[in-house]
Amino acid sequence: MNETLPIALILPHGGLAIPPELHGRVALTPAQIFNEADAYVEDIFGFRERVLAYETFGYGRALLDMNRPANSQLHHRNGDGVVKQMTSYGTAVYHPRLQPDAELEQYLIHRYWQPWHGRLTEIEHDPRIKLVIDCHSMAAVGPTTYDDPAQLRPRLQTANLGDYRGELYPPRGHLSAPPDVTRFLAETLGKLLADVPVLAAVGADTAVNQPFWGGWNLWAHGHAQQPWIMIELNRALYIGYQHGDSPIAPPDPARIALLREKIWEGITAVTHYWLHHPRS
Repeated sequence: MNETLPIALILPHGGLAIPPELHGRVALTPAQIFNEADAYVEDIFGFRERVLAYETFGYGRALLDMNRPANSQLHHRNGDGVVKQMTSYGTAVYHPRLQPDAELEQYLIHRYWQPWHGRLTEIEHDPRIKLVIDCHSMAAVGPTTYDDPAQLRPRLQTANLGDYRGELYPPRGHLSAPPDVTRFLAETLGKLLADVPVLAAVGADTAVNQPFWGGWNLWAHGHAQQPWIMIELNRALYIGYQHGDSPIAPPDPARIALLREKIWEGITAVTHYWLHHPRS
């Protein structure tokens, strides 16, 4: 029998649905919505019965992104934010003149973003939960509008808001997890995934805070006393190369099962590492 770990898993980007408030406005095809999503993470990280808390968001991150701040002044990419205006490949999300206005944006934030972060706040303050993992996947190659366009990405990366070693990066002000725990998870998963054949070219085997140092989930809720670590799994391991208009890739059950087994082994290992390395 699998043990129940005293941790939480959060999956903000696995959904594909269109919120009812946006029906008739969205210009994106199903394939474009799919290529923005963390495809199949709910299968790969589907450990709901093995952890104390498990949160997913069912709507497409091409439309609503729970891992962004509600304050639009904090967004650093054009068209980014909780309510998206542009995909990561530079495609307009909405038909002309049908973009959400300020009133609808605020409604969507109130309807979806605030409850999501309310649940994360409950996780943050739950003394039973000792570790939180923010579960993501990433395109094999950096999308057009991101900070690493056309660059190969690692097989696996972890993030804690820090630098490439997981140490404090002063401009960000704090870490969401201790450096050693963040590195341990990256190194452990790197070893576990090393023999999985890739379907597209990748960069390094593992990385910490590269190409992503974390999102709003870690920034708003994470702290080193209850580590919040982000995992980014390269979709080269189970989908292959993608661009904004790639056809929807059907799931590969054998690959997903293999990755699921290895990911759970890594999550179990980092949980035990954290619980048995008490801090002063």
